[in-house]
Amino acid sequence: MSSNPSTLFMGESLRELEHKRANLRYLRPIERGYCVNWNVESELWNHLLSNEVLKVDPAEHSLVTTAPLFPPTVVNDTMDQVVFEELGFQSYTRVNAAEMCVLSYSEFCENEYQDKLAAAHNVKRNPNKKRRKKADASSPSAEPVVQVEDPFRFSTSSCQLVVDSGFSFTHVVPLIDGKVFLPGVKRINVGGKLLTNYLKEIVSFRQWNVMDDTPVINELKEALCYCSTDFDNDLRRYHTDRRQRKHWVLPDFVHSFEGRVREQESEKPSTEPQPMSIDDNAQALEMGVEMITVPEVLFHPSDIDIHQAGIAETIVHAVEACPVELSCAFYANILLVGGNTNFKNFRQRLEQDLRPLVPDEFEIGLHTPPE
Repeated sequence: MSSNPSTLFMGESLRELEHKRANLRYLRPIERGYCVNWNVESELWNHLLSNEVLKVDPAEHSLVTTAPLFPPTVVNDTMDQVVFEELGFQSYTRVNAAEMCVLSYSEFCENEYQDKLAAAHNVKRNPNKKRRKKADASSPSAEPVVQVEDPFRFSTSSCQLVVDSGFSFTHVVPLIDGKVFLPGVKRINVGGKLLTNYLKEIVSFRQWNVMDDTPVINELKEALCYCSTDFDNDLRRYHTDRRQRKHWVLPDFVHSFEGRVREQESEKPSTEPQPMSIDDNAQALEMGVEMITVPEVLFHPSDIDIHQAGIAETIVHAVEACPVELSCAFYANILLVGGNTNFKNFRQRLEQDLRPLVPDEFEIGLHTPPE
């Protein structure tokens, strides 16, 4: 939304205003996972269905949409009204995002498995090489069976656990036979929005005020922040060796419109005169411990006074709320989805924190869908 509240921009038109994004005010119809502004939401849907984007006539199609867990009744009622009365669909269904993630990833796993199986059967045998006889004489003429190990047990298991860490929150959702097991659903009030706001606060306190530069700091978070697998050692390293820190060059909105990492300077000082770099006069934020303390909130929300368990502990709580005989299957089939799972080392760190909490005889299987 521009500085003029009567002018709305959405979708591709926002890219045309990239050079002016410092003067934009963003309206999000979704707050904490629930739609609170259906006027804006219906405008977005109308734009998506228009001839400019999908070119869809709602009267000739059915709609499938994802819905949040445990929504207030008014949210579902308003969605029904928008879909039928404003958009004009004749039928639609609401499904849970976790169920769709499991369905999509299971199909991917099945396709991968079938490809591997077909490749194994298509291996040509040398006709001049004699086939070894089996020790079992009961089937002397039987064709040899090609045994292919199926690494994609996820698609064949009846139990899955979805860790969905997105913009507003993190959900841990167990599914049995493709359906959400509601008693086991757990929620952590930490998402990408909170992490970006936390980064804005610590940068504003330690360097200079960036509280109004949300898009810039969000880019910085996605580019430099990562999950530490040795947090205490990394803290000491960034405190004692400034060469380990990175510098994020801020856009000036005249010559540059996106932030970037400053090119690394040579560790050995050179006696030769160096040419002036375009980054020499640019404003830059120095990033050290901030790169690891921000994603750390996902694993220890208490670091910023959020009195909830981290992701690893929440997974255990979710599994313990399910039938005990299914625990092994849940731990072996954990699907990681959502933008926060794209932090570097997220999967390794989660497994590192989860292993001491899970019985040794249980295998931990962390799955990430393809991009």
